[in-house]
Amino acid sequence: MKVKIFSDLSRTRMSFSGKLTEPIFNALEQDMNNWFAANPQIKIFKIEQVVTGGTFLGDAEKLIITIFYEESEGCGH
Repeated sequence: MKVKIFSDLSRTRMSFSGKLTEPIFNALEQDMNNWFAANPQIKIFKIEQVVTGGTFLGDAEKLIITIFYEESEGCGH
């Protein structure tokens, strides 16, 4: 079994006025979709999601998605 980890380490994309400059998860979603498109023969067994809280020191929350998978027979990856 193999593991692929995706994380969004910069969720706070805000303008000076405090408004979001883009939807929060667009980059993470695009990264995942690109990986799935490049690996169409995988068999996914489990997907886990963890959100860490920020800190009092100003660190932003982080989203971590872990995918447990196997490559299908004949897959060239």
